[in-house]
Amino acid sequence: MIDIHSSPLELQKAIAALRRGEGRSVDFLRLKTDLKIFQNNRLEFTYKDLLEDKGMHAACRFFLDQLYCTHDVSTRDHQVERVLPKLEKLLPSGAVDTVRKVIYMDYLAELLDDEITSYINEKEFYSDNKLKEKSYIEAFRQQGQFDLRERQILLVREVGESLRKLMRLPFLRSLMKMTRGAAQKANLEDFHDFLSQGLDAFASLEKPTLFFQLIQEREMSILEGIRQGTLSKFP
Repeated sequence: MIDIHSSPLELQKAIAALRRGEGRSVDFLRLKTDLKIFQNNRLEFTYKDLLEDKGMHAACRFFLDQLYCTHDVSTRDHQVERVLPKLEKLLPSGAVDTVRKVIYMDYLAELLDDEITSYINEKEFYSDNKLKEKSYIEAFRQQGQFDLRERQILLVREVGESLRKLMRLPFLRSLMKMTRGAAQKANLEDFHDFLSQGLDAFASLEKPTLFFQLIQEREMSILEGIRQGTLSKFP
């Protein structure tokens, strides 16, 4: 049973399996990609003000481009699997816990995308592209999983606070710069870039508490609107 207490490596392997779409049809995978693009565009629209804020832009961009992204990250997934056993031995326990939370958040996003894609595919909600937003909201409401989705939203803030603590380690960003060459030689460049961009993005946050508070409040409001059937269009 995969949950937040699973090891980072177990979680990463589960993510990779979901992304590979084992046992899924080509049409299913195409629909899932389409859904990811729709969700990414929705997030861009909902957080337009954060993207335009100089002190929040980099962190918001990191979430959209690296965590809730639409491009193929199979190379990064493979590299993460390779390096996780070593990281768990080298990093302090608090840092390992942060890594676990980040990967679990990624796992939840991938799992929920897979499940709602399956539901939409079965019900043929997307037969009319003009009704995509309305159909997605209705599918979201009918498919449920509200407790798990609420946990996903709360995790964003938890992960953010954990990353802030991690940033206090004085050697971390310097270490990333020093190890770039070694990462390239070991074919770990994608994973190294992911970590470096994340550290830089969160280091640049001028108002981290406000940043994560805004995300949590907006997503909880959207979730409740879908649950109650009062939301017909994303803000």
